[in-house]
Amino acid sequence: MKRSEAESKYKWDFSDLYKNHDEWKKDMKLLIETASELANFKGKLSDQDSFYKYLELDTKIDKMAAKLVTYLRMGDTDQTDESYQILEGTLSNEYQKVSEKISFVSPEIKEIGFDKIQKWLNEKPEFKNHEYGFKKFFEQEKHILSDDQEELLTKVSRSRGAINDMYDSLAYADRQEEQIIYNGETQILTGTLYSKIMEDSDPIKDQEFRVEASKLFVKNFKDKKHSFARIYEGILQSRYESVKLRDYESHLQSSLSSDSVSPDIYLKLLEVGKKYIKPFQDFNLLIKEKFALDKFYPTDSSLKLVQEYNKEFTVEEAKELIKDALSILGKEYLNNLDIAWSDNKIDFYEDTNKRDGAYSTGGSGVDPIILMNWDDKFSSVATLAHESGHSVHTLFADQNQPYPLNDYPIILAEVASTINEHILFDYMFNKSETKEEKIYLLQQRIGDLIGTFYRQIQFADFEYQASKLVEAGTPLTAQSLNDLFTEIQKQYGYEIFDKVKTEEKEKGSFGWPRISHFFHSPFYVYKYAIDVTASFKLYNDIKNGNIDTTLNFLKAGGHKEPMKIMVDAGIDFTKEETYMPLIDGIDRLVQQLKDLIK
Repeated sequence: MKRSEAESKYKWDFSDLYKNHDEWKKDMKLLIETASELANFKGKLSDQDSFYKYLELDTKIDKMAAKLVTYLRMGDTDQTDESYQILEGTLSNEYQKVSEKISFVSPEIKEIGFDKIQKWLNEKPEFKNHEYGFKKFFEQEKHILSDDQEELLTKVSRSRGAINDMYDSLAYADRQEEQIIYNGETQILTGTLYSKIMEDSDPIKDQEFRVEASKLFVKNFKDKKHSFARIYEGILQSRYESVKLRDYESHLQSSLSSDSVSPDIYLKLLEVGKKYIKPFQDFNLLIKEKFALDKFYPTDSSLKLVQEYNKEFTVEEAKELIKDALSILGKEYLNNLDIAWSDNKIDFYEDTNKRDGAYSTGGSGVDPIILMNWDDKFSSVATLAHESGHSVHTLFADQNQPYPLNDYPIILAEVASTINEHILFDYMFNKSETKEEKIYLLQQRIGDLIGTFYRQIQFADFEYQASKLVEAGTPLTAQSLNDLFTEIQKQYGYEIFDKVKTEEKEKGSFGWPRISHFFHSPFYVYKYAIDVTASFKLYNDIKNGNIDTTLNFLKAGGHKEPMKIMVDAGIDFTKEETYMPLIDGIDRLVQQLKDLIK
């Protein structure tokens, strides 16, 4: 079904926020005026009463911004509607001007000192909730520059960030459509068609065809490999300038500091990923063995083990399944699930110009919303369960933590969503009636877990090694980055794959620029691996009858350091044994799949 054909309840309706663009513009003008008032506090934050007024105003601005930004999400339902892009650009431009005017805030707060601010907050209970935020601020105190330096960095922030936009232009806006002949028909090689070829083409006869399809799919990235290399080097150089300016020890320390994550945890994750790579290899070799492939390429690793599973699900059927599966989490969880699924809070169906993929988002004083692209397949059911986990997490945090402690960091976000994936898989697998259905579900689940754990660790290692090259003053080239990516793949189990002859001739596949996180969110991907490890532990607790640990985790919001919230849930990432339940769990699923196939 297309979005344009769907009932109104299955589509977003933000009229409760703003009835039209004119109302939004009035509120945006008010936001900018209110935010501009912050400039009046320059030189006055050391006065106690002025400090309180500053906090009140800052809180008001944050909540106004959440409402404005949520409304702009409607633009994702039709990306040809430029009106939302214009609104977003206007807000961004105006807020940039305000940011320049208030760059004095951090240096002035630094001058006051934590002891005095803590005393002031204790004297006014209504402001006590800000103490953790200031504690975090003063942990980073030595990395805050002078008033003039902060103002200068703010003024050049947009131009320094422009290089990120160049990636999107090359990767998407300037991408040329490629055509391929598949099943006797000339078709545009979209992401959907590419996945179909990788999964459904003939294992033996189409082996070389899959290689050629893969080359065609990454052609845009390979043709512009030198440009992508320069962009990536520019991003790393820009970040390294900030590392040195703010006196951090390294890219890694700087990137992890906002979440108070020790570099030792990051390095432990890389170590564990390499050491226990066998389940990844066993899963892939199972596919090679099943189809009796003489040569085995990465392009063979997505082949479906069964073709018979064609079950489809309507939105309502999926909601019923998910609710039944998640009932194990108790009534309180289901109540919040109902809120997350309220009419007009989820935009379900795909359309020609709608944004791809799915997400959940929310903000202080605004109900969480979900974007979907429903296609009636089980993958849509799993995606809805995943995104609903985010929305319910947001609701629990809002209900149990006062502002601003209700705002949990991204490093905790994927725990709530992947818990739902684990539970849904168990539920569907236990309900499955045929061997084919069990094989299908197992293959998809193992693929998801491997992609979230091993694959993201491999990406995290690439980022770490590339950043070290920049720190050492080593120039990055298209070839050196590709060689680095290929070498790291070998360290994470890729030696089981045969080398494609054409790649030897052409010196690599140059597919690494497809990983947009490298460009937009450096040192982000490790969070996926950390979070799926945590969620698997909580999932085991739930199976053993303990739902309180999970509910307490969801209610914790961001009231203290994320790693301390993890430890409260019994998860310590400095210890190797923390990772073993997930690794052993993947290994068991692989053995189960092997037994079913045999």
